[in-house]
Amino acid sequence: MIKIIHISDLHFGHHIETIPEAFHEACALIQPDLLIISGDLTQRARSWQFKALAEFLARLRAPHLVIPGNHDIPFFNSVARLLWPFKQYRRYVSTELEVSFSNAQCRILGLNSVTPYEFKDGRLSQESMVKMKAFFQESEQHLNILFFHHNFHYFEGMHNPLTNAQEFIDYLKQSPIHIVCTGHLHYANITLIEKNNQDNVMILHAGSLSCVRTRDKFNSFYVINQEGLTCEVDRYVFNKGQFIPQEKFNMEFAR
Repeated sequence: MIKIIHISDLHFGHHIETIPEAFHEACALIQPDLLIISGDLTQRARSWQFKALAEFLARLRAPHLVIPGNHDIPFFNSVARLLWPFKQYRRYVSTELEVSFSNAQCRILGLNSVTPYEFKDGRLSQESMVKMKAFFQESEQHLNILFFHHNFHYFEGMHNPLTNAQEFIDYLKQSPIHIVCTGHLHYANITLIEKNNQDNVMILHAGSLSCVRTRDKFNSFYVINQEGLTCEVDRYVFNKGQFIPQEKFNMEFAR
């Protein structure tokens, strides 16, 4: 069995100051084996915001996979955004913008969906698409998890999905991927997509872990408990100074 926490949209610099400590306390109780962090780590990609993030990451007791979001590149400095958009991210988080993890139970791939020339809108590059297809090609006996920052579903009144969302969905429907984890919207939502073979892909749209501004009233995160191809997903919400489990979702994936 493996236990994975999925968090997104931390927005250091525009965050609720009591939440990081509350999250560390929750992690001490949950004891995850791994954390997935799907972008928007800072509010405006400033050095002091990345320093606060680095302190937060250093306190995590489990390994963590991190990818950037659109808020992790410069906003006001358009020259920096176009010429060296990930300079601060590479300095404080990782030189790698895409990450992977594999063990006997699962295979996880994190992709960079940030497009500096558009800022808010996201896209999976052709290089990332090729990497994704190769990574999951020989992984039918594992639980396969993909994560990136931007949503690829349309929700009324919210940000546009990936600019190449349909290309991605077409691949997803015939892929061995079981779970896709995203963020960006500050709106926690679990969706199922039916594949061409009638199996399902579970989409975990994470709410914001700690941003002051959230669309669904509660700051939150997901816990994925995996046993083989059986998954139990718990959503934890921040309420009265602590994170508490609020709802549960169970899924049995076909081999």
